[in-house]
Amino acid sequence: MKGAIEIKGWQLVALIAIVGVAVWAVAAPTSFEEVTGISIGEYIQQDTGTTDTTDTTQNQATDTQTDTQTTSQATEISYQVATVNLYLKDKLNPKAGIPGIEVEVLEAPSPPYTYADLIGIASDPMRDVIDEDTSTSSAGLAAFTGNRIFVNRDYIYSIRGDTNVYDKVLVKKIPLPATEFSISAYTFPGAVYDYYVGAFETIQQSTSGTYNCTDDSALNITGKTGMQYVEFTVVLGQSETGNATKDTVIVFRSPEGYELESGDINSLYLVRESGTQFNIPSTNLVDYIDTAPISLGGSIYDTDFGSYMMTVADSGNYTVKLTYDADQIEPSTDRLQICIDDLGDYRAKDDVTKSVKAAASCVTVEWCGT
Repeated sequence: MKGAIEIKGWQLVALIAIVGVAVWAVAAPTSFEEVTGISIGEYIQQDTGTTDTTDTTQNQATDTQTDTQTTSQATEISYQVATVNLYLKDKLNPKAGIPGIEVEVLEAPSPPYTYADLIGIASDPMRDVIDEDTSTSSAGLAAFTGNRIFVNRDYIYSIRGDTNVYDKVLVKKIPLPATEFSISAYTFPGAVYDYYVGAFETIQQSTSGTYNCTDDSALNITGKTGMQYVEFTVVLGQSETGNATKDTVIVFRSPEGYELESGDINSLYLVRESGTQFNIPSTNLVDYIDTAPISLGGSIYDTDFGSYMMTVADSGNYTVKLTYDADQIEPSTDRLQICIDDLGDYRAKDDVTKSVKAAASCVTVEWCGT
């Protein structure tokens, strides 16, 4: 008959068996559970096609995790490179290398990190140096041949400047090659640029570093009372062609053992006469004495350093105008020193080597009389 379902003999036997088991389970559930170990509820659940999806879900999760791990491993492929080359060049003479400078390779911290974090690692006496070399040619080549630098991994490259070159740290990574699986040598494109340390103009050119009663009788307090006025010229500038000073500042300070008291100096001004207009406030600077340096700026802003660099293009003549209290100044114990220095403060030390760079140029104001 058209549309009739044909049941073969073995299918009929299986159908009868299934029906029989079902009848048995319903008629005598206790006996059914004792013989089969399956409750009637579980049997019905299986028979209706309802299944526990826990294993399937766990398997899918495991498969997904495996796929993720495989993808992650693929993006983290890394291997050692036998030779890594880095060139150190003079920022103000880009074709010239800087030889004789030690460069260290250190593990970079996990991001995010700050410049201070990098400096902390590079200046740590207990730092673990991955590789190191000294730039040995006029080209400024530093070659790392320890076979310890991996591709696709961040490293700190620490430029440990001597007294003639500023310290510098930066993070660099050898990219994973797209056209071949393995490389044995790599040269960073471009160069790392740094500066030779400059020197300052003699800040007070008519004296040997001391401005006193011989230079100006207004500093002699004998027979004087109340506020007295003094002025003299200083030169603020960097004197060496091809060199620069980093983060140059002017500092007003009391030399050690000659500390000024509050009220000794009533007012202090620096007025530009000619040359560069530095970032010196036009207000009374007396509150800067023994407190904070004043950043002068410079003709170059270096983004790597985050600092202004002063070159021979930066030089200005300024008049120092100050008033002091003759009734309060004690010539034997009171002095005022005006200095120009680098690295953001008087006798400050560089980031990595903790060494002093440019020599400060100072003039010391001394009083005399009784």
